[in-house]
Amino acid sequence: MTTIALRKYLVSKINLVEDDLILEKIKKIIEKKEKVYELSEEQLKSIEISEKQILMGEYFDQEQMDEKFEQWLKRK
Repeated sequence: MTTIALRKYLVSKINLVEDDLILEKIKKIIEKKEKVYELSEEQLKSIEISEKQILMGEYFDQEQMDEKFEQWLKRK
């Protein structure tokens, strides 16, 4: 089914729904998908710093983090 056909099908089915609870749930699903997050200047700067650190090799891979975590647990 193409996107257009699916959209038309869903609209026709939604038009038949008379249950407010179902319509509210559909509304929430649609609004959840449309949510746009705006990052603060501080968050953007933090991401920029992190990206530079990754490019410079200043990061731990999952295996390294697992080892560090195991060492940390043994010290407790």
